[in-house]
Amino acid sequence: MINFLNEFIHSQLFGIILGAILTGGFALLCDSIRFKREEKLYLKRKRESLYQKMYDFSMRFEKDIRTKKIPKMSQGTKDCWNEIQIESIFGKHSTMEYFYDLYEELQNNLELSSNIIEVHKENNKKILDFYKLIKNELGIKD
Repeated sequence: MINFLNEFIHSQLFGIILGAILTGGFALLCDSIRFKREEKLYLKRKRESLYQKMYDFSMRFEKDIRTKKIPKMSQGTKDCWNEIQIESIFGKHSTMEYFYDLYEELQNNLELSSNIIEVHKENNKKILDFYKLIKNELGIKD
């Protein structure tokens, strides 16, 4: 039995089997690494898309408030809001909270002041702060 095992270890068949096992294991390892990298890239792309829509919504909503002088959304803004609600699962929790707080502040700012220009300036400052936050989260540098 020992003689048979010794001959098998020194045979070509053993080399072929060992090579197949090593090749298969290495292929599985590479696929696992590639899958994790693609998954992170997919999430990053989804977040980029979501954050672009959130920024677009903020600007649209501020414009709706400024032009209509009432906190009511136009149809395009409502559509953007609905897309954000669907895709919000991809956003970072703290960023989503910040966005909803921003939305509430944009809505409430008109009621607090009678000067629409001051409201516009304050809203733009808050939108730009949100812009900085999402740029930092996505790792975008100027």
